[in-house]
Amino acid sequence: MKSRTIILGLSLISNFGWAQNAYLQLIHAVADVVGVSTPFILDSVDIYLSTDGGTNWTLAVPDFKFRDATPYIPIPANSSNVLAGIAPGNSTDHSDMLPLPPYQVPPLPANSYNIGIIAGTINFLLLQTNVNIYYYTSARAAATSTTSLDLIFFHAAPEINQVGTYLVFSRPPTASAYTPDTIFGRYEYTDYISISGPDFVVLDTNPSNRNDIFPLGFDIPVPGSLLGQSGVAFASGYVGDPNPKKRFGIHVALANGNVIALDTMRVRRLQIVHNAADTSLAQVDIHLGGVGSGAVIPLDFREATPTIFLPAPDNFPLPVAITRRGQNTPLANFTLNIPESGKNHIIFAQGVLVPTNYASNPNSISTSFKAHIIQNIKGWASSGQFIFIPFHGCTDAPSVDLYANNTPLATNIKYLESAPEVTLPAGTSANVQVRPAGQTTVVATFSLSSAQSQSGVGSVIFASGFLNPSANRNGPAFGLFIVYPDGTVEPLSSTTALSFYASTSEQLNVELTPSTDGNWTLYLTSSAQGEVPYALATISGQIISHGSYTLPAAGTWAYHIDGAQLQRGVYILRIGEKSVRLVRL
Repeated sequence: MKSRTIILGLSLISNFGWAQNAYLQLIHAVADVVGVSTPFILDSVDIYLSTDGGTNWTLAVPDFKFRDATPYIPIPANSSNVLAGIAPGNSTDHSDMLPLPPYQVPPLPANSYNIGIIAGTINFLLLQTNVNIYYYTSARAAATSTTSLDLIFFHAAPEINQVGTYLVFSRPPTASAYTPDTIFGRYEYTDYISISGPDFVVLDTNPSNRNDIFPLGFDIPVPGSLLGQSGVAFASGYVGDPNPKKRFGIHVALANGNVIALDTMRVRRLQIVHNAADTSLAQVDIHLGGVGSGAVIPLDFREATPTIFLPAPDNFPLPVAITRRGQNTPLANFTLNIPESGKNHIIFAQGVLVPTNYASNPNSISTSFKAHIIQNIKGWASSGQFIFIPFHGCTDAPSVDLYANNTPLATNIKYLESAPEVTLPAGTSANVQVRPAGQTTVVATFSLSSAQSQSGVGSVIFASGFLNPSANRNGPAFGLFIVYPDGTVEPLSSTTALSFYASTSEQLNVELTPSTDGNWTLYLTSSAQGEVPYALATISGQIISHGSYTLPAAGTWAYHIDGAQLQRGVYILRIGEKSVRLVRL
């Protein structure tokens, strides 16, 4: 009935038969008229048109509801006498028009197609109105191709100042997930874009800080009956409004007046990094959804995907399988719980498939293969700034401190831990030092170049590989690497030799003097100077203390262990790859 009454009203206009016509589509995008009962009942508006400067008025669009659209209305071309007025729905005549002045319709060229969106706010309690009609004067009655849907976007949501849009499936593969395809202000249009297949719209409602995106993405259901048509995708309503009819959303008004509400799906940014140093995982395929059930992502060790937009419910359990490259036999199966929407996350594939085949972690942290998620990261920084998060991804390394030019960046980071983000001026060159947690000895130094500290970029600097490859099936050696949002992974060049394991298992001899009162003497014999990590743990694996012993030079060195405060029981002291039992009576 509603569409029929609109058509009947428009037929009155078309019967005037002007010598030359322009064509105007109207779209109602003012959410405030929904369900208003004070000071009068109002759930729609009536649109009146005058073609003689306001002397005579015709009810052109009766009962025009929020998010309704008309087909193209014929109006006299090249005329400065066309006025539009807005009245409450079911009005008696044009004298009922709201306390708004009539709107001047701009002169429109003959045979042109134009769009006018009624947008703004009305506060009925305070009798305040801020409503206008916003025109797009180069509209299309149909798509330029029968194989596409041609859309312009209009921002009619009054509480959002600016919006950026990402068309996820139409973007070039190299497009940054932190650079919107378009940015436009409130009550502004974009130009037409042609969409030839299903697409997904992601919004950035605060483009001045590109690390946050709107938690809902919007499906554009192309192809099908929409191919060959044109329309306006307009954002309207209020975020979080309790009235679902007024709540923020994106609708597509087609040229024929039909309006389609776009379905939503929660969305976040996500990146995957392959940092599992297990020698059998050098080249893998990651099967999202399981083998044969979804997308396949091939990654080599120390490779990463670009940051992508992932639509899925929050905490959705996504099956994931890992296979060797080009094979379908899973090496590992696990469930990935999809992290929070509206944020940015990075997943590190970590660990080893058979932990007993590799050195254990000095802090007794499990090294079994897993997907480790660092949540709510920043992939974008302000111009002139560079941001990175330090992440400890080395299975056989103890907890460490990280310094840059002798300034602490992060302290006591254990395996699978990340530190708070570090912000540096873009173009900074720095010597990044790795020290055993709480120690002053520098065991390795890496160079962050000025080219790597890129302006406007957020990244992760991660520890990778094995400290002691000989104890880990001769796997890849320890290093620091940086991963950028576009998927690029670069090493930080090493400027000093790694000294965590200057003494290998074969070169280091460990002896302990017997004791029952908690006072032991530890003798370490080494063929070279170095730094050896240690961890003291209960028999059940609980870490009591950890650190490192400094071996000043080749030879035998004695270290006192004061365990007088230990409770009675059996303890394990692990030094490098060796361990001894301590019994406290």
